[in-house]
Amino acid sequence: MGTPPGPDDDAIVAAYTRTRDPELFRLLVERHGERVFRLVASVLGPFADLDAEEMTQEIFVRVHERLDSFRGEARFSTWLYRLAYNRTIERRRRARLRAPHVPCEDLEARAAPSAGPLEALLERERERAVAALVEGLPDVYRSVVHLRYWMEQSIDEIAEALGIPAGTVKSYLARARHRLRERARTLGVDGLE
Repeated sequence: MGTPPGPDDDAIVAAYTRTRDPELFRLLVERHGERVFRLVASVLGPFADLDAEEMTQEIFVRVHERLDSFRGEARFSTWLYRLAYNRTIERRRRARLRAPHVPCEDLEARAAPSAGPLEALLERERERAVAALVEGLPDVYRSVVHLRYWMEQSIDEIAEALGIPAGTVKSYLARARHRLRERARTLGVDGLE
């Protein structure tokens, strides 16, 4: 996922803040929209695509409102992804205070075709336990795990999205896996070794 050819982001931002040409802002959205969506979805979790789409739109509205405050101390993409991450974490924390969501397994309610009822029940219970373990991780670890394993992002893509070095991403992944294994062992959840 490279940047499309054409002027770099800094040039587009500078031109947009001068002219307010909507085509320039549209170019920024086209360049970064998918990555912002993936980052938002990684924070919100699986099966939150509609919420992630809505949040992505809100983020670009916020960027539009705050673009004059971008000082160029970091790359535009770093500033954008950090803003997206922070806003989504805020929303996720506020959502925890509202009524709980229906568990994903209740929405899916399907058994593996070759499994019997007992095997299907055991698999659903295991999936529920693993999802609860991932949800119990600190925000940044949970996001890194979702980006890497659910959204299949590379280490470099995660680093760019979160505005942290690739080595830090690797460290966060290792710590998250360790926490998941330890907690799974404590709770007797199989399959996380």
